This record gives sequence, structure tokens and C-alpha cells, in this order.
Amino acid sequence: MKPIFKNHSLQNVFVLIVGYFGLMFARQAFDYWNEEEWFSTALHAGLAYSLFGSLLGFPPFNKLIK
Repeated sequence: MKPIFKNHSLQNVFVLIVGYFGLMFARQAFDYWNEEEWFSTALHAGLAYSLFGSLLGFPPFNKLIK
């Protein structure tokens, strides 16, 4: 996967920010799971997967970002 930014420090900051938001959505999904709010769980888990998928190359992001 090619870097988004040419400046490596800017790329690192971008990855940290997106990763932080992914962790935040994953944590909220687990909180909603414990409260048995299934729609909110699915929504937040999907957002976390899309953020982590774009960073880590999960399917289908590995084919889209090439």
C-alpha cells in the first residue's frame, strides 16, 4: 500500500488519529453490546472495521486501496 502523504511524520499522525477513532468506535460498540443495543453495536462495529480496515488492509479495503 502506498502512503497517502509524502511526509512520513504527517503520515504517522494520520495513522494515529484514524487508529484512535477506530479504537473509540470499537470501545463504544462493546459498551453497546453489554447494554444489548444491537443496532448501535452493529453501527459502531462497522465504523471501527472500516477505519481499521483502511489502515490494516482488511478485505475489501485491500483491493480498493491498491
